[in-house]
Amino acid sequence: MPAPKPRNPNKRFALTPESKEEGIRLNKYISNAGICSRREADDLIKMGMVQVNGQVVTQMGFKVQPKDEVRYDGQRLNPQKQVYVLLNKPKGFVATSQGGKIKRSVQELIQTAAPFAVPPLGDMGRPVTGLLLFTNDQDLRKKISQSAKGLRMLYHVVLDKSYQLASEEKLLREQTVFDRNIKLNQIKPIQGGKKNEIGVEAYQVSPSMLIKLFENNGYTIQNLDRVMLGGLTKKNLPRGRWRTLTDKEVNFLRML
Repeated sequence: MPAPKPRNPNKRFALTPESKEEGIRLNKYISNAGICSRREADDLIKMGMVQVNGQVVTQMGFKVQPKDEVRYDGQRLNPQKQVYVLLNKPKGFVATSQGGKIKRSVQELIQTAAPFAVPPLGDMGRPVTGLLLFTNDQDLRKKISQSAKGLRMLYHVVLDKSYQLASEEKLLREQTVFDRNIKLNQIKPIQGGKKNEIGVEAYQVSPSMLIKLFENNGYTIQNLDRVMLGGLTKKNLPRGRWRTLTDKEVNFLRML
């Protein structure tokens, strides 16, 4: 028996509508993403310009499932409006990327920002306060998480005892925390603050990592407040309040 011919990965892949009984029709999905009308979307599908999970779909009536990845002309589509929210998180609320039902979730604080849940960019425990970014823009989330540096973060840290300059050299070395190598940029005293208050600058270091790093070096963080996140600040944003990012701020994040 002759060997089967190898499959051509570039060959168009047409699925019948019956192959997926639930979900949203592909032309509606494209329209909801703001690309064009449903009728124009039908033309794009016929021309083979739309991919679902990496395969070209040319069949009318194909239905997209929630976990499917849809791309038009190489660009990933999202049927929901892209939302970018900055929250000044108060104590007592928790942010987690794990999902599930959580008491006093940060989602309660931004529930009027969109008619659907917008995931936070990173986790933040109940005792931690400060800036937290939310977005359903998957391309931006991926770009930030995979960038060489990530977002620049500035924390206001209150320690359980006076900060000793002798600790600084060790604290600024690259260290392994939660199986990841991290390095702080700089540590500075808070102007007008107490001896146990410092400012810590780092790139893509989460609050839990920072708490653990100081713990490994003989300090306990009593209060932790993120005052800057990727160039975004708490200016005119009281604790517990949120605002949407401007187009300029979103474009800046995309340039990172």
